[in-house]
Amino acid sequence: MKHKLYCFLLVLYISNASFLPPFDNIEKISASLISRQVQGGRSVTIRGDIFYQRNGNLTTHFTYPREYILIGNKLGETKIYDPVANTVIQYQNFLFSTQSSQFYYFFSGKIYDMGLTDIGYVQDKTYFENNLKVTEWKLKVPQKKALIQRVKLVFDNQKPVYMHYADANNKIIRKVYYYNYTQLSVYDFPATTTEIVFNDKDSSVIKTSYDNFNINESATSGYFNFSIPSNAKVSE
Repeated sequence: MKHKLYCFLLVLYISNASFLPPFDNIEKISASLISRQVQGGRSVTIRGDIFYQRNGNLTTHFTYPREYILIGNKLGETKIYDPVANTVIQYQNFLFSTQSSQFYYFFSGKIYDMGLTDIGYVQDKTYFENNLKVTEWKLKVPQKKALIQRVKLVFDNQKPVYMHYADANNKIIRKVYYYNYTQLSVYDFPATTTEIVFNDKDSSVIKTSYDNFNINESATSGYFNFSIPSNAKVSE
């Protein structure tokens, strides 16, 4: 159960990473989050708060159902601290970088491709459906073994509202909906996302909502510079 919770926390971390753009007047930002995952008839709810600084340091304080503190940076160095057991798990992978998240693109002016160009995809179709702009993407260099072969990205008034990822058989394996947009500084940010991941026999649905946004001087918390105690035991 604890291992599954760690995995869920890391999924949320990847989604939350890079909450700030690399420019503009935002130096730090905080927000509350609540995320619900439903799979196999079971539901898991997680609550917490995020604290991000321009230098790429991100702290997520999960408060429910258990307290964990997740710390990461732009290099992909990630730590999950359990304050009750005083233990820490460490990861090193660029996938966890605070500059490799879809949220990074909302705040960096790159929402036109949601990071697809950076991971090897090129746009090959553009058309309109019911006043919505639709772009379709394929791998720049064909890779028969790649799980994701095509991606559809849909815009409403220049705002991403939907993405889906398809395999070689054009079977959709993941859908993401972006909605409940709110303006933070000069950026429009989807305060709610719903992600559906399709497996062979089941699917999982994760709905994440953010609120209580605070920017710059309004963002005050000791978690911005939280340090894991030096006597914390490293756990495998």
